[in-house]
Amino acid sequence: MRLRDLCQVDHLGLKVLTGHDLLDRRVRGVTTTDLIEPGRFLKPAELVLTELTWHDGPESAGRFVAALVEARAAALCSGTALKVPPADLVDACAGAGLPLLALGVEVSFGALTEYVLRALIEEYGSAPSRPYGPRRRLASTLVDGGSLSKVVTTVAGELDVPCWVLSATGRVVVGSQPLPEGAGERLAQAFLSARFLPGTAPQPDGTVLSVFPVSKGAAHRIANWFLAYAGEQVRVGGEHEDLVVELAALVALERSRLEAAHRIERRVLDQLLTLLASGDANLPGVVSRLHTLHIETEHGLLAVALAVEGIDRAGEVGVAVLDELLRPLAPGVATAVDGQAVALVPLAGNTATELTTHLLAGAATLEAGLGDARITIGVSSVTNGPAALSSLIEEARHARTLAELGEGRVSAITGADVSSHRSLIAAIPGELRRSFRTRLLGPLEEYDAAHQTDLLETLETFLEESGAWAATADRLHVHVNTLRYRLRRIEELTGRSLTSLDERVDFLLALRMR
Repeated sequence: MRLRDLCQVDHLGLKVLTGHDLLDRRVRGVTTTDLIEPGRFLKPAELVLTELTWHDGPESAGRFVAALVEARAAALCSGTALKVPPADLVDACAGAGLPLLALGVEVSFGALTEYVLRALIEEYGSAPSRPYGPRRRLASTLVDGGSLSKVVTTVAGELDVPCWVLSATGRVVVGSQPLPEGAGERLAQAFLSARFLPGTAPQPDGTVLSVFPVSKGAAHRIANWFLAYAGEQVRVGGEHEDLVVELAALVALERSRLEAAHRIERRVLDQLLTLLASGDANLPGVVSRLHTLHIETEHGLLAVALAVEGIDRAGEVGVAVLDELLRPLAPGVATAVDGQAVALVPLAGNTATELTTHLLAGAATLEAGLGDARITIGVSSVTNGPAALSSLIEEARHARTLAELGEGRVSAITGADVSSHRSLIAAIPGELRRSFRTRLLGPLEEYDAAHQTDLLETLETFLEESGAWAATADRLHVHVNTLRYRLRRIEELTGRSLTSLDERVDFLLALRMR
């Protein structure tokens, strides 16, 4: 198929913007991408479709077009998000000698992709030769109404090994069979911590699973998906390398389609947040937008704010990470506000504690890929009505700001923490917190280490039981006389009295200062 033939198909409505003298170029494939540098996933003579979500000015246009020229793409076709492609993209294509086509606003990428694939299959027959055979087989599965799960199952059959698509938290998106218990977390750790990809992840039973990135040009690894399959990694130039690369490209395509749907929801959420921030939020306008987003308040609603500190494109990555962390327990939609991600989350039968635990567990998995970066999370209290949404969002953002003062790669503050001593502790500089803890509890830690005792645990349990002797002894499985001896030893080593309320408070605060 030649570009000229494609441009003459009436129902596609393609308009040639640059490269009028290059329409005799042959098209041997089609791919959709919104990566700023998609060259790794392109084949020569492909028609590249893009919705331009990567575009943020002339520099990005130059980078994108350069990658397509280096990969020897047949042409670029801009998507339906914009009626007219930006002038800097037109100039970049004209200067690089790359044909640029514009797709009619009434025609979808799916329709264009289906037409091209069917034309190529008809042109080359049912068994085209490499390197385009695998792509046409797999892409035809999608075009013919097949799901991503069916595509993965098809590749698993070709490779003759199980195959999965996972998120960076270890969540299985689709798979050819169930993943063994605990394997998702292990694979995520291997993917996030690998110095180079593809990589391998040895399993407890002695088998090996391999990991392969879905989008090499993703903003950050913690926001990416990856492939996993049984056995050693596919060798460069090996007979199955092309199949795995094509699967990764198709998974990236499917994810970009999901992202396109999310962008529509984000626009509605942006409208809602703007309305709330204006101070003139009318209740019908708020309720209508909540309804559009399928956010119900009757079972409770809370806000979550998240930021990824210390990386490029932090806002974009934060939104992708928060979207992922909310799944599958509490699907929601996140958007970027002042460099951080914000989401309104219906509890939908879950408790706020369950949701927070779910968020932190997913964020903890991502620690392996953070390097010097950090994730800070703020979770608001719960409301059952739309009237309090503005204060709810501010509470979540304030909680996240306090979380910045915490330590560790992942730090979180909840609405309950904001109204407790935890927010006061978080506001104290780390060095001062450590100094306070060491002065008060250092003698106990040293004594426990030297004598293999449990004075620190005894103190913490005693305070948690509000000074109740019997309950403390029962929890520690010791006699009350043993407990009495331990508490006297604590008082001797610290020079503090456990009968004093003020000094009990000091001990409690010191135990909370990590």
